Amino acid sequence: MCGMDGLPGDAPGWQRRLGGRLPLRSSMVWAARALAGRLERSASRRLDRGLNTSGSAWVPEHDHPDRADYVPSPWHVLPRALRYLGVSDRDVFVEFGCGRGRVVHQAAMRPFRRVVGVEISPVLAEAARRGLAARRHQHRCRDVEIVVADVTAFRVPDDLTIGYLFHPFGGETFDSVLRGIVESIDRNPRRVRLIYVLPQERAQVLATGRFRLVKEQYSKLLDAPPSRPSSPVAIFESV
Repeated sequence: MCGMDGLPGDAPGWQRRLGGRLPLRSSMVWAARALAGRLERSASRRLDRGLNTSGSAWVPEHDHPDRADYVPSPWHVLPRALRYLGVSDRDVFVEFGCGRGRVVHQAAMRPFRRVVGVEISPVLAEAARRGLAARRHQHRCRDVEIVVADVTAFRVPDDLTIGYLFHPFGGETFDSVLRGIVESIDRNPRRVRLIYVLPQERAQVLATGRFRLVKEQYSKLLDAPPSRPSSPVAIFESV
């Protein structure tokens, strides 16, 4: 079954975040995307109990040309990225545009010193807090916070070491967040890694001259790719 955007009804969330503007060139691509969608739904049935992060959502705060509607990150993306990066109790994780808190929960299950989710919508932020409270017994990180703020006004913590973005915004909003991260590095020089999912603004990251691309992650099965050269996940490191 197809949704109104032309994607399979069970298409993975990252595909739907692009608004259905993905070329479908063969029945094999359709089948791969449908399978990936079924795997994602199966994961949600097992992993989303109590969190209630599944499904997309529109909120008034997202009615802005720079911002994307809420769609949860696929379950496999953050664990795969963190396996590559490694996590210690010295690391601080910040998600920019955390929605209902799925990724914040996944990060909190690792030994981060601190985990922060930033969300402009009070409604989504409150949903995130409820879900995190329900699953607190699973968290290794004990300092977990949801901040309600416009990311353009959010002061990036000077101890941030890993940032996460699931293409939550673009344009000037994205540039503002990048400036905030660079300014935080200038205040407190350190290594910062960025996990950028659907890296539509990857050129802007590199154009700062402060980050290099260190890894592209891509699963032929789980990501069910569009026919485009860029990978669904790009990992950058400060230089």
